[in-house]
Parts: sequence; C-alpha cells; structure tokens
Amino acid sequence: MSAGRVRAALLNSAAALACLALAQLASAQTAPGQQRTIGDLNAKKVEVHPDTPAAANPARAMENYRHFLELQNTDPKLRAEAMRRLGDLNLDSGEMQRLEQEVTAIDLQGGEAIKLYTTLLKAYPDYARNDQVLYQLARAYETTGQPDQALATLDRIVTRYPQSPQLDEVQFRRGELLFSAKRYPDAEHAYAAVITHGAGSAFYQQSLYKHGWSLFKQSETLESLPSFGGVLDRELGTTPAKAVKLESLRRADRELVEDTLRVMAIAFSYNDGIGSLEQYMQKRGERPYEWMLYSRLGDLYVDKQRYQDAANVYRAYVKRDPYGDHAPDLDMAAIEAYGKGGFSDLVLDGKHEFVERYNFESPYWKTRNRADNPRVVQELKTNLKDVATYFHASAQKTKRVADYQEAARWYRSYLKSFPDDADSAQTNYLLAEALFDSHDYAGAAAEYEHTAYGYPKNDKSAAAAYASLISYQKGEEGLSGPDKDSWHKRATDAGVKFATTFPEHPDSAGVLTRSAEDIFAAGDRPRAIAVSQTLLARQPPVDPARQRIAWTIIAQSYFDQGDFAKAEPAFVQARDLSGADPKMRADLTERLAASVYKQGEARQKAGDASGAVEDYLRVARVAPDSKIRSNAQYDAAAQLITLKQWPRAIEVLEDFRRQFPQSPLQADVTRKLAVAYASSDRAGEAAAEFERIAANPAEDHGVQREALMQSADLYAKAGNAPKANSMLEKFVAANPEPLPDAEEARQRLAAYAQQSGDITRRDHWYQEIIRADAQAGAQRTERTHYLAAKAQLALAQPARDAFRAVRLTAPLKKSLIVKRNALETAMEGYKRAAEYQVAEVTTAANYEMAELYRTLAKDVMASERPKNLKGDELAEYNSLLEEQVFPFEEQAIKAHELNAARAKDGVYDESVRKSFQALAELKPARYGKTEMTQDVVVNLE
Repeated sequence: MSAGRVRAALLNSAAALACLALAQLASAQTAPGQQRTIGDLNAKKVEVHPDTPAAANPARAMENYRHFLELQNTDPKLRAEAMRRLGDLNLDSGEMQRLEQEVTAIDLQGGEAIKLYTTLLKAYPDYARNDQVLYQLARAYETTGQPDQALATLDRIVTRYPQSPQLDEVQFRRGELLFSAKRYPDAEHAYAAVITHGAGSAFYQQSLYKHGWSLFKQSETLESLPSFGGVLDRELGTTPAKAVKLESLRRADRELVEDTLRVMAIAFSYNDGIGSLEQYMQKRGERPYEWMLYSRLGDLYVDKQRYQDAANVYRAYVKRDPYGDHAPDLDMAAIEAYGKGGFSDLVLDGKHEFVERYNFESPYWKTRNRADNPRVVQELKTNLKDVATYFHASAQKTKRVADYQEAARWYRSYLKSFPDDADSAQTNYLLAEALFDSHDYAGAAAEYEHTAYGYPKNDKSAAAAYASLISYQKGEEGLSGPDKDSWHKRATDAGVKFATTFPEHPDSAGVLTRSAEDIFAAGDRPRAIAVSQTLLARQPPVDPARQRIAWTIIAQSYFDQGDFAKAEPAFVQARDLSGADPKMRADLTERLAASVYKQGEARQKAGDASGAVEDYLRVARVAPDSKIRSNAQYDAAAQLITLKQWPRAIEVLEDFRRQFPQSPLQADVTRKLAVAYASSDRAGEAAAEFERIAANPAEDHGVQREALMQSADLYAKAGNAPKANSMLEKFVAANPEPLPDAEEARQRLAAYAQQSGDITRRDHWYQEIIRADAQAGAQRTERTHYLAAKAQLALAQPARDAFRAVRLTAPLKKSLIVKRNALETAMEGYKRAAEYQVAEVTTAANYEMAELYRTLAKDVMASERPKNLKGDELAEYNSLLEEQVFPFEEQAIKAHELNAARAKDGVYDESVRKSFQALAELKPARYGKTEMTQDVVVNLE
C-alpha cells in the first residue's frame, strides 16, 4: 500500500475506532460483568450516510485511542488494534508535520509511533496483522531517519510473512531503501521481486523503472533497457492502436517517461549508440514511441556537442520510417544538429533532402493536411527558401548558368507550395532574377511581370515591372524576323502596362514615351495615339521633349490614317515644343505643311476645288519655310485655272515665280501663266510666257515649236510685229521640219516683211519657201507646193515692175533691147510660177505674162519718136511700130484667151476675170459683147 493510501485509511479508521472505543466503554458501564468482544460488532447495524462526509480529525482520533488504551481489562485484540491505529496516526501525523515544517530530527510523534508498534509487537506477537504493523514500523523508522532499522524491519516481513498481501509494496520499499543505500544488486532483486507480481501490482511500473536504474547503476546498461522499455510500453502503448501521446499523461507520468527516455538514451550512448538502438528496436519490435528513443539519443549527442552523431541518429529514424508522423521533426533535428556543428554543406544537403522528401507532392501528404501539420509546413517553407537562396548565392559567386537554373527550380517549388505566402512576391522576384542571370529572358520577363502584377502592390512591384522591360530588351537581342517582331510587341505592351501602373517610377514617363514610339513604329496608329495622349495627360506634366514626341506621334498617326485635319494642330503643338533645334523644327514644319497640303488634296478629290485652293494657299501661312509650299502654291494655281479664275491664278503664279525662282516647277508655271494670260486677253504677256517656254532648253522640242508659234501669234495679236517676226524666225531656224509648219512660218515672215515694206526680206522668205519646197521630196504637200507657187509668183513681180519701168526712148532700138531683156526676165519668173501648175498661180502667171506682152505693145506704141521725124515719116514710123507691136498684142490675146479658157474647166478666179476684161479691151468685137460675158457665166456654171 502506498503512503497516500495508508494515510487515508488511517484517518478513516481513526474515527471508526474512536467510535468503537466509546461504544465499548458505554457497554462496560451499562452491563457490568458482561464481557463484550469485537466480534459483537458484527451484529451491530451501522448506518452509513454517503452524502454526508465524515470530518477527519487525526488529533481527536489519537486522543480517543489514548483514552481507550488507558482502560483496564479491555480485549487484547482491541488493544492491539487500537495500539496499531494510534501508531499509524502518530506516524501519519508526523509525516504531515515533517512535510509541512521540513523537520529533520526524529520528531516526537514518529518516536511515539515506533514505541507503540514495538510495544504492540512485543505484547501481541501473534497479532494477525503484525505484517502491517512491521510495515508501519519500517515506515516510522524511515520517517524518523533510521533507514537501516526500516530496512531490517522490511526484511523481517519478507522472511516471516512471504504471503503478506502487501509483499509487493514491502519489496518495493526494500528496493527504495537499498537503492538509496547504493546497494544496487540488492535493490535490483527487490525490484525484480515486485515485478514478479505482475502488472496488477501498484508498484509494478515504479519497480520496472527502478529495476532498470539498479542495473544501469551497476553499469549493466544494455541489460537495463528491457525494464526501461517496459515502462514506456505501459505508459505509451505497444501498438499504434493503443498509442498514448506523451502530452496527454499526467505530469508525474510524463516526467517518468521523460526520465526513462533520457536514461535509455544514455545507455545507448554508452554502448554502440545508433547501432545499439537499432539492435534494441530489432529485438523489441516496432513501438509507437520509438521515434522518441531516436530523438532523445540525438538530443543527448547534441548536448554533448557530438553533432554528426546526433544527426546520424535522427536520420536513422527518418530512414526507418520516412513518412511517419515524426519523421519530419527528426529530419529537422538532423539539420539543426549540422547547423550547430557548423557543417554548412551538410545543412544544405539535409535541407535539400527534406524538401525532396516532404514537398507537397510526396507520399507524406497523401493522408495528411497542412492545417494539422503546421510545423512540417513551416519547416518545408523555410528549407525551400534556404535551398533556393543557397543556390542563388552560389550562382552569384560561380556565375554558372546551371546554378542559377537550380536556384530557379527551387524558387518555383517554393512558390508552387506556398503561393499565398506573405513572402511570395519577394520570392517570385528572386526567381525572376535567377532566370535572368541564367539567360532565360523569356522566363525572367514572365516572372518579373508576375511579381509586379500578380500580387498585391509591394516594395518590389515597380522594380520587378521595370526589370521585366530589361528582360524583354535582352531577349530581343538574340531574335530576328517574325520572332523578334512578336517579342518586341510583347515588350512594348509590357512598357505601357508598367508606365500606367507605376506612374511614380522615375523612368515611367521615359518608358511610356518609348512604348508610344515602338507602337507607332509597329504601325498601330490608333494605339499610338491613345498611349501618347496618356503620356500627355500625366500629372505633373512630362518634360517638353517628351511632350514634343507625344504630339509628333499623335500628329503623324492622324496623318497616316488620313485624318489630316487632326494632324495639323498636333503638328503645331509638336513644332512649338521643338525649342531651338533648327533641324527638328524644319522637319516638323514640313510635316505640318504636308498635313495642310493633304487637306487640300482631299478637298480636290472630293470635287471641292475652291476649298482645295484655300488649303493649298494656307500652307504658305502655317509653314512659310516648308519645301512643300511651292507645290501647294502651284496646285492652288492649277485649281484656279480649272475654275477659270484667271486673275487670281495669275496672281498666284506670278508670286510663285518670285518666291521660287529655282523651282523645277517654274517651267510649268510659265505654261500656266501663258494660258492664264491668254485666257485673260493679255496677249503680250501671254506671248512673253510662250517665248519663255520656247527658250527653255529643258522643254520638249515639240513644246518649244508650239510655244514659238503661240508666242508669234500672241505677239501678233498684241500688235507687236517685230516680236512676232522674231518668234517666227526662231521657229523656222529651229524647226525646218516638218515642212508644212516651216513653210507657213516663212509665208508669215514674208507677209510681215511685205507689211513693213522690207521687200528684200520678203523676197528672201519667198526664196526660202521655194527652196524648201524644192528640197522637200516626200515631205511636200499640196499646201507647201501652193505656197511655193505663190512665192514664185510673188518673186516675179519685181521683174515685172522692172520691165514696166523701162521706158522706150530714142533711139528705140537701143532701149527696146533693154525692154525686151526685162521682158524675158519677167516672163521667166511667171513661167516658173506657172510650172507649179497651181490653178490660182497659173492663171495669175498667165494673166501677168499676157499683160507683159500687152504692156510691151503699149510701151512701143508710146515710145519716144525720133525728133527728126515729122509728117509722113513719122506716120510711116508709127505704122511700122504698129506692125512691130502686133505680134505682142497677139501674144497678149493668146495668153489671155488661154487663161479665159480655164473658165470652161470651172476655174474662174480674179486672174481669169481680169483676162476676160483685157480681152474685152483687146478684142472688143469678140470679147466686148455682153452676150459673151453671159456665155462665159453660163460656161462657169
């Protein structure tokens, strides 16, 4: 019986015995002479009220027992019982006082208990409960600090009372005294004796524990293990189904288990360490608490700074049951041991193995959830981060791509395992950096973007977004063709997203500007406009240079889309922001001018010629220095000509000529001015323009020909004959062919010479007409032939006039020779004219030749008479003259008749008419009749 149980029993017995003593006294008084025994109590009915607890008062109980023992002639059995009870009460009271006051000397009550027990044993040697009395006496000795007497007393029980129901407790007390006396072999046997009583003994557990210790104290460490193991079996169970968690034990039991585990760890360490533990477990078989043995042995090694041994023990269990509930804890303990020992490489290896073994895809988690295993989850998280960080740090030293890739692998594993962790964004950023350094720019860009946009905004968001742009830039360097274009588009999109998401970043405006430029370069005009407008809308505003870029992109995008009206003000804005850069300003000026010019073109295509004119002319106002201004002004003039607004067209063209003297359009301007002047009845100015056209060596020869002729005509129309004559001369000189045009020009030149009275020039051109026709060959036409004939006819006139001018003077013979020579010359000219067989010319030549004869006859008859002839001589002389002139008259008549005969062929021109008139004079009898004239008319019909 334990001390606690004995104490409680004694307190309850004290009250009962006090009542018994009182009853016995009362009985003796009421019935003297009648001896009562304790057996009489069996017949007495005792009422028990379980709901009314009896108040235990040890002092009062001891007083009652003392009074009882003072009585004389009491039953010996009762006295012995009372004496034992009084001793127990004294013993218990002494123990209580000793606990409360920590008395070190033999107290009076303990001494009184010993005296009572000793007296009882002497007085009643056959008392049936002397084994209990001896046990209590042993307790009293022990309580009063007399262990040897206590042990001797307990030995008496073992010897005299081997069947005592308290023998297991007696042996346990013996073991405790022997163990305290360091008599470990004897203690071992005492504890073994208790163990033989089996698990039913209240002292079995403690005896197993102390039996193990007794062996351990004898250095029989391996032999002690079964006893210690028995303690663990009882407290913690032998199978998983019966397993008891350590934390569920009472404090005393928990402490017992902890001490047992500690001493077993020491025992293993004294032997082969992990080897002895493995052998023990092989013999003992699996136990639900075996992990504790490995854990405590490892902990012991850690305490002794045997870190590798500790780690080996922890890892041995992990190897034994890698996916057991406690394997991760021991795996972590091994890593910690390596860390304490300074084995950094082994720490990394351990962490590496841990994350490989306990990642969320491993068998460990097939039957477990994270919520129930927070420590493993946390350790996995830590180790994943540590492994990734280690490889990253190593890669930063070695610069090896493979190390960066390994770091990236572990960062990915971490993020996959803990996607919602507070550090995920930071880890994702490290993943991106590792990928970047491994030259995986595509992967880096994606992860930087995920860091920036896939998590709530954090201190790495902006940096990650910006780093993604660098990744895109690096990745693009190795690409070409469609792949490069596609990649660049992604980079541009990333730039826009970065700039709009992180406007506070120092390079945000720069990135947005570059993105707008890239989008424009890619041909996406609507988006280029939108992004540029976003750039312009930023607050505070971006610097002027970026504003200028944005406005330029907007303007050019509108321009490229054909929205020139919107492009114009945007170009104005851009130009105003160009600052002092003359080259840039000039470029923007040209673009501005083009946007206005294009508006004019659009109006022109739409049929709005007037609107087009205004836009074309507006170019000069908005961009006076632009190169396109000349084209615009030229086109404005062209539209004005189309509209037949001649005065305004002339004004614009004249201004063009002044403003752009070196323009290649000057030739066209001249043409248009020529047309405009001509259409405005400004013939002289028009002629001058055509003269310019003709003088332009760059002009087509045909254009020059036409311009010369137009100029001549217009000069003639303007009354400027010299200029007209000059133009015709130039025409003939430059254009001998085609013959018809040249001949016409010569004819006009001859006419001008005739008008001016310059017969020499006139005859020159007539001769040129004749010469050209004579040499024309296949180029000759009826017109050229006609002109040549007319020219020849005209050239005969001077000889005719010369003939007429020769006066016949005396002596007639001499002057007549001159006259006849002149006649022949004149006749020759008319004959040549007639040879052209041009009816009009032939009739004229025939008429003139007839008249030459007629004139000769007249002149002969009118010639000067010799002064010495008078009278008959003179008459005879006149008669002779008549005879001489008759042939001439006949020739005249014959020629006129030949001419008149053409009337029958339908030819009745002025020369034929005059021949008829001459014939009427020469032969009035025949040709002077009215009927004759009528006949001729009839014939003409």
